[in-house]
This record gives sequence, structure tokens and C-alpha cells, in this order.
Amino acid sequence: MSILLGIAQMNLGLILSFFNARFFGSSLDIRYQFIPQMIFLNSLFGYLSLLIIIKWCTGSQADLYHVMIYMFLSPTEELGENELFWGQRPLQARFCYCLWHSLPFHGCFSQNLLQSGKFTWRFQGRTYGVLGTSEVDLDVEPDSARGHQEEEFNFSEIFVHQLIHSIEFVLGSVSNTASYLRLWALSLAHSELSTVFYEKVLLLAWG
Repeated sequence: MSILLGIAQMNLGLILSFFNARFFGSSLDIRYQFIPQMIFLNSLFGYLSLLIIIKWCTGSQADLYHVMIYMFLSPTEELGENELFWGQRPLQARFCYCLWHSLPFHGCFSQNLLQSGKFTWRFQGRTYGVLGTSEVDLDVEPDSARGHQEEEFNFSEIFVHQLIHSIEFVLGSVSNTASYLRLWALSLAHSELSTVFYEKVLLLAWG
């Protein structure tokens, strides 16, 4: 239950970021941050939540750790006794494909990367803006303006910043889920300790 609540909380945070981006009219944040983040989070941890719910409902003895590990190591391998529902193997392969392809979109494109410093391409004496629709002849643009424009835009700095942001999101998702797994493990350990204490101490003492 702790895992399901934690992943639901992370999804809620992403949904709030969507409304925040829509409020400020930032369509690029929705396309290149919200959507890739939702795909990554739910292709991995949302799928884990689905497996947990199915295992609860069916009483299956499938090893979810094995399922999640071999989802990446060998996505086409037969699941055998760890198969929880029909079509699980091709679904896992699709989730894995979506997960790996969402990271480049989140890491390489962003509102900052596409809009900072008048991001432009120069070709045959003309400037083409990413978000603009008009062409500006460079012959009429002063040299000082061009120099100032080029100084404003630092592609490597913005790219590294967005890459760090992407890595931070991935590590944060994994770290948060690991924390929920630790809570689950602690609850199981306390349950087992309570049973042992009751059977081996209290019952023997009461004789």
C-alpha cells in the first residue's frame, strides 16, 4: 500500500505541474517535460503498481522483483510462473521501449533549451528562429547586435542544466520508490517479529 500511495503522490505532483504549465501558457513544458515524465514514471513504477494490484487480487506467487529486473535485462524472455496476466510480456516490451525513448525528449528538449537566448540557425545570410515565422536579413543587423545575441545564448550550459534536471528526476523517482519499498519491508519485518514474539515468548510464558 505504501508503494501505491507513493507513486500516486508522484503522479499528483506531475499533474499539478501540467496545470501550472497550462496556466502560464507553456505548451513546450507540457510536451517536452510533463509528457516524457509521465511516460517514464508510469512505464516503470505505474506498471509495478499494476502488478502489485493484480497479485493481490489473484493471490499469485509471482516474484515481482524478478519480473521488474528481467523487464530490462531480457524483455522478450518467457515469464513462466511469474506471468500474472495474458499479454504481459509484449506489454512489458512496449513499456520498456516507451521508457527509454522518453528520456531523450526530456533531456534534450525543454522550454529553456528552445527559447533561451533567441535560439537560431544561421544559413546563407538569414536567421531562422525556432518559434518565429519571419525571416530576418542578417545584412541589416548590426554587428554589435549579432555579437550580443551570440553571447546571450550558451547551448552547452543550457543543455547541461537540462541534462542534470533529467537525471535528478530519474534518480528522485527511483529514490522515492526505494523509500516506499523500505517502508513495506519494515512493515513485513515488524509483522514477522510480532508473530515470533507472540508464539515464542508470550505463549511459552503463559504455558
